[in-house]
Amino acid sequence: MRRFVPILACFVAAGSMPAQPARGASCADDYLTIETVRGRILEIKPAPEPFKTADIYFSGPSPCDRIWMQVLKTDAARCRAGMPIVVTGVVTMDVENQSWEIGPTKSEYMTPGVDFTCG
Repeated sequence: MRRFVPILACFVAAGSMPAQPARGASCADDYLTIETVRGRILEIKPAPEPFKTADIYFSGPSPCDRIWMQVLKTDAARCRAGMPIVVTGVVTMDVENQSWEIGPTKSEYMTPGVDFTCG
């Protein structure tokens, strides 16, 4: 019984500590896995006119420390560099550019409220 009390105290102390923000544990390169990735927006790059899209670059878990996604410019305007972001989609490696990309599961572009939230 004397050993049980200190062990129980350790479990209670560990359970009462605040949890770290959840992040995706990895970035699959299989085109099949839908992942949720939490990060922080690093930069937003609007495409030149007449294109209607923008690229949002954000931090992610290793090995994809920097991920980008394509959104409409109007949707990108809701986000700012430094904001937290939660993104759900298919993570893939863009071999040609040596970068990681996350894409939507249902539509052509990432949709706010469905595929990502920022702020």
